Amino acid sequence: MQDYSKMNPNDFSQKDLMLHLLQVAQHTVTREELKEDISDIKEYIAKVETRFDKVEARFDKVDEKISKVEIALKQDISKVEIGLRQDISKVEIGLRQDISKVEIALRQDISKVEIALKQDNKDLIKRVDRFMFWSLSLTITSTFLILGLIYKIIPQ
Repeated sequence: MQDYSKMNPNDFSQKDLMLHLLQVAQHTVTREELKEDISDIKEYIAKVETRFDKVEARFDKVDEKISKVEIALKQDISKVEIGLRQDISKVEIGLRQDISKVEIALRQDISKVEIALKQDNKDLIKRVDRFMFWSLSLTITSTFLILGLIYKIIPQ
């Protein structure tokens, strides 16, 4: 499309005038057409707004569901925490009982070992005493025998 505003009026021919008028006529809209277009646009806008309202209602429903899920999750988490605390408490009690049983068993074993050691000690002392008695007896007997032999061998 030519720009006629910059054209020299002396060079403007009848053909240029006709082309210009034709182009202007093609771009000119009647009031009825404009009213129809405005009406169509308003109708389209109304449909779009209706769709937005429906979408907004869906978002509200989704928000409600999310809120319900959040509440349910919080309740579930709370139940799990309570359950875990109870389980931990039970385990602690069980461990304390097991530790107590082990301590008692160890004390009993230590007592048995102490008693056994004392008995072994007494037995060992008895053996040493017997050994010492027999050693001393043998030493005395050997001494007398040797003295007797020496007395017989050496004339007086």
